[in-house]
Amino acid sequence: MADLRIACFGDVVGAPGLRAFAHGAKVLRDAGRVDLVIVNGENSKNGSGISPEGCKELRRAGADAITLGDHVFKDRKICDDLDDPIKPIARPANLSSGARGKRVSRVMMNSEQMEKFPPVFVVTVLGRLFMPLPANDPFEAVDREVAAVAQAEPRALVIVEVHAEATSEKQAMVWHCARKWPGRVVLVFGTHTHVQTADARIVNGSLAAVSDLGMCGGHRGVIGRKIDPVLEMMTNQNPFPYEVADEDVKATGIVVGIDTEARKAISIETISIAAPA
Repeated sequence: MADLRIACFGDVVGAPGLRAFAHGAKVLRDAGRVDLVIVNGENSKNGSGISPEGCKELRRAGADAITLGDHVFKDRKICDDLDDPIKPIARPANLSSGARGKRVSRVMMNSEQMEKFPPVFVVTVLGRLFMPLPANDPFEAVDREVAAVAQAEPRALVIVEVHAEATSEKQAMVWHCARKWPGRVVLVFGTHTHVQTADARIVNGSLAAVSDLGMCGGHRGVIGRKIDPVLEMMTNQNPFPYEVADEDVKATGIVVGIDTEARKAISIETISIAAPA
């Protein structure tokens, strides 16, 4: 029986995405369906990057941890938050060792949850196929960070996020973690494509996995952007600002159930929650 339930939401795209996430998180919490909420916030600032103000808004909206991706440094003001050991937001772990920010974040829990559940940490890595931001070996980075967490917090469980274009990299990381870190890594999810995938599953009877959570934002558009400017650019190569889409606003992601005594995931379901107009 699952005693820890975690919701994970895909990339928040601009103000509509924040509205969708806030509504989706509230719906799940009000229904008593989740204990903790994780969200990717790297596109929350007008569709690209995250600001300290956006970080605060996501926290107020219900995020217990915020993950990022290749747009991590679009707003350099976020670096102070990334450096802060307390704030539950971290940069991708496989950037240069000289990059600012911590490489792993601890999911925030209230006092009751801390007594009931083991600590939960999140590690994000960037993929290396078709990605604009060069990154180091994601598998090596995951092994390094998971090992460090295990040494510092022997009871801790770890969630791995693969922010990548290629589903092959995401699925390879699933099998890597399932084989090397059973009982430690309980969930591997993908982000970045903004399209929710249909492969949510439990691997080897213990690891929950999905190739992409999707996004929080306007789904009548092109991965969260308005249709016309994207079509103009793609069909005629005329540069137009990619405005954030604001129609058919919804939040997509997953809810995962974890048996913390057995140290394994036992359920995973995809979610899609429409925001009120």
